[in-house]
Amino acid sequence: MTTEERGQEEQERRQKKRIKRILLPLLALWLAVQLGKCIYREERRRLGYAHAVEQYMNRKYRKFGDRFRFYFENEERPNGVSTVKFYSEKFPDGADYCYYPIERDYWWDENGAHYLDNYMCLWYQKKMWEAYVPFFDEAFGKGQYTISGGAILMPDWQDYGPETGLEEYLNTAESFSIALDVKGDFTKSEEAIEILRKRMVERNWGLQLYISYVDQDGNEIAYDRVGINTYSIERVKLD
Repeated sequence: MTTEERGQEEQERRQKKRIKRILLPLLALWLAVQLGKCIYREERRRLGYAHAVEQYMNRKYRKFGDRFRFYFENEERPNGVSTVKFYSEKFPDGADYCYYPIERDYWWDENGAHYLDNYMCLWYQKKMWEAYVPFFDEAFGKGQYTISGGAILMPDWQDYGPETGLEEYLNTAESFSIALDVKGDFTKSEEAIEILRKRMVERNWGLQLYISYVDQDGNEIAYDRVGINTYSIERVKLD
């Protein structure tokens, strides 16, 4: 290879390097712009969707004067049901104790779209506890226990809404659960549970009960979990 050819080859190599130095930053910039556009479109879609589902809940529960705030959406679960989660002005932290958010499940089938939400479950939570207090008083003794928690479950088949009354909710809610700290005599626990069983069956109510028996200093000495007359097609009837 002649000196002239080597010089030309070196010149071409330098030219390619210069082109790369110019093009690579431009390519990186172009990719960054495209990524930014994708993120912007996705965020705009998400915000538009969030606004839409917030407005859906605002309209549905307008009578309660509440305002909903989109939290996030779960991916579709294996059973085909997806979930949108909210908080609201009246429930900024969700349910008491467990901070369970407001949820709306949705799915599609041959009959179209279906929606169920647990807003009424949060709305009636304290009233549900109040309805059970007389039975707890009878079973454990007034002032001998404190309510320490309770879970909020999604409705299974019940289409609760703003027109659902407390009595209807009490009579159809499934797996209502509550946790108690009991200072009463642990040796009489079976008697207490039997009292609750009879009262639940009389009213055809169900209850998942989590009991921590504590001493006078609040130290747990025993724990029990009891399902009483939980829902079935035909609940247990009192003899």
